[in-house]
Amino acid sequence: MKIRGVFIRAGLLAALAGLLCIATALFAYNGPRGGNPHAHFRNPDQCPKCHLYAGSQLDPGRLSTETDTVCLGCHPQESMGRSHPVNVRPDEKYRKLKVPADLPLDDGGRIMCLTCHTAHGQYVSYFLRRSGPDRGFDVLCEACHGKR
Repeated sequence: MKIRGVFIRAGLLAALAGLLCIATALFAYNGPRGGNPHAHFRNPDQCPKCHLYAGSQLDPGRLSTETDTVCLGCHPQESMGRSHPVNVRPDEKYRKLKVPADLPLDDGGRIMCLTCHTAHGQYVSYFLRRSGPDRGFDVLCEACHGKR
């Protein structure tokens, strides 16, 4: 085959075309190593899985009591190792802990996965709502439990 006055073998041309296809697929991939694994939550159809409505308007501040079901669909409990208890009301148990406003409780006032983690935003330290480069998880734990 001749392109711009230069002869190129058909095999080389096919290899270049294949490389272009693979490169395109790699850049389009949005999995855990290629981008945000929670990117599908940007789709407005996903909002009602976690957020509740006030009348006909979505209320981003209210989270369903079923949000943990969404999280556990991809993150099975047995794969997490040590984890914070969920489905407990901090004002009834654990010395009546006060949970800061930026660590949301579900609509029933219970701790859930999204109390400590966020499904939105960039992946930083397991999507923790709070963390520190030197102290990691401690920054989050101390928000409710105080310094140890």
